[in-house]
Amino acid sequence: MRWVLWHVIGFLSFSLAFGQENDLSKFDTYFQALKTLEHQEALTQLSTIEDTLYSQPLNTFAQLTYQGFSGSPENFKAECVLRTSDDPFLNAVYRLNTGYYKFYFLQDRTAAYPHFYKALKSANQLAYAPLQRRVLRAILQYFHHEIARNNNNYQIFLDQYQDLILDSNDQVYFQIYEVIFHSSEIDIKSVYYTKAPLLEGLISQLAPDSKLLPKLYLEIALYHELIKEYDRAAYYYQKVFDEGKDIPYYNDSRFSAITKLAYLQHLKGNSQEALKKLEEVSCCFNPQDSLKNTFFVEYYTSLFYEGLGADSLALAHYKTYVEAGHNINFRDNSLEISRLQVELETEKKANDLLLEKQEKKRILVLTVGLLVALVILLLIAYLILNNSRKRRKLAEQERELEKERVANLLKDQELASIDAMIAGQEKERSRIAGELHDDLGALMTNVRMHFESLKSSQAPELFDKTDALLHEAYQKVRSIAHAKNSGVIANQGLLKAVKDLAKKVSQLNALEIQVVHHGMTNRLENSLELSIFRIIQELIANIIKHAQATTATIHVINHGDSLNIMVEDDGLGFDPKHISLRSQGMGISSIDKRVNHLDGSLTIESAPGEGATIIIDIPL
Repeated sequence: MRWVLWHVIGFLSFSLAFGQENDLSKFDTYFQALKTLEHQEALTQLSTIEDTLYSQPLNTFAQLTYQGFSGSPENFKAECVLRTSDDPFLNAVYRLNTGYYKFYFLQDRTAAYPHFYKALKSANQLAYAPLQRRVLRAILQYFHHEIARNNNNYQIFLDQYQDLILDSNDQVYFQIYEVIFHSSEIDIKSVYYTKAPLLEGLISQLAPDSKLLPKLYLEIALYHELIKEYDRAAYYYQKVFDEGKDIPYYNDSRFSAITKLAYLQHLKGNSQEALKKLEEVSCCFNPQDSLKNTFFVEYYTSLFYEGLGADSLALAHYKTYVEAGHNINFRDNSLEISRLQVELETEKKANDLLLEKQEKKRILVLTVGLLVALVILLLIAYLILNNSRKRRKLAEQERELEKERVANLLKDQELASIDAMIAGQEKERSRIAGELHDDLGALMTNVRMHFESLKSSQAPELFDKTDALLHEAYQKVRSIAHAKNSGVIANQGLLKAVKDLAKKVSQLNALEIQVVHHGMTNRLENSLELSIFRIIQELIANIIKHAQATTATIHVINHGDSLNIMVEDDGLGFDPKHISLRSQGMGISSIDKRVNHLDGSLTIESAPGEGATIIIDIPL
């Protein structure tokens, strides 16, 4: 019921602000043209929309997705800077443009996913199917390139796309992604044996001049190659290369097709023809990822020279292929930590969508039960309530067990901290006692001798010297006290100090602070802990002074070779582009200097009215 109420409220509020002035159906033809890769038709449709607030970002989106890797990043850079809007439709388009720009031109596909996901939330809020389908294709494209081979979180989005299928064009996208994703999980041949007939059947459902046909041809060609029907495979690969010629969207597909055509020549024993065919691949090079192009071209070139018996040439190209492979692995590994974080976030958000879908199905079951009979409804209600009680009981038991585990863990940590504190105090007392005996004791003996001399002589010089010695004794005591206090915060341990800070601030201010941590089982070097604590302290002070927030969360995550700190609040937020104008008042400048001193990096994510998130990564 919460899901239904949320969507009803969202739809009513949107209708008041947007529905009467803007009819979303006017964009239907535009999105249909994009779906069928009719780029010019989409642009023509946009020319009929007078409001540039909508036509301009939609024009950018059409150009960006159609040209893809073949375009120049400078053509899109200004238009793809992230903007926000209260209009869910515009918000979705802005997010799509930013996500695709990162995906195509910045080669940071991990960073593209959060924008695609937020675009889907806006599209679902509108319940506008053409926009929902287009956002879902962006997410499925992300999974295809990024993490589909590591988990099956794509399934929730594939299922949602299946629910929104309108025509044979949608069926093409759905069937192709289903083949691609499922073939990464189980034996690829068994998948293609099952799905290839479906793909071939879709050919007759599309118009003879449909620009979606090359997408089908590529997967069908792979099927025939797998079952060693090389002539049939070559036929379809050639159709991909020929029919995708004037569509920049198909550059990657044409690259794959021409390399496969060359490889099929090699399999037939025509390695010389294969080398000649491979020269045609230059027409499909991706300027944004020449490393990937080099990787495949060098591999096949080495293979073909080996087939000709030119071992020295084969070895030279093989070395280049291996080097390119190492560089690709290095590039992938540099994003591994952030990629894993996105996968974890993706899994959580995908589960949220799954729960929403389960809630919808349960409501449907209850509705059908109501129509069938009141008795069945009562029975279902009884079963649901009984099941809910059991779940609550199990949840309560789990919470009690968790509390007991946490209490035991805290007790062990407290005992360890007390032992460490006692040992540190004993060491400190011994050091102070030694300094008092060796330094201050000798100094005070000298002072006493000078005062003995003052009893028998009224020499002013002796009096001044004695006064200086007393001053020196005072300074010595002061320095010992200062040295004793210098490590108080660090000696608590970073995590405990941060928790104490959060507890004190939560008690004294109208701000509730939560501390979330992971991997903080081992202490860091004392000076590093103290520096990090001062940074967190300044960030919390900024929230209290400027944010007017009610809640804040401090994340402290130890990845082994790096420490990630993220402080987020639900306050007023601000525009990061203007941060330099406020840096003196907000302390950002000093925080940045502290982070730079630790060879770390600082990232600010915020927008007016949306709170702020400060992310700091420090190498260990």
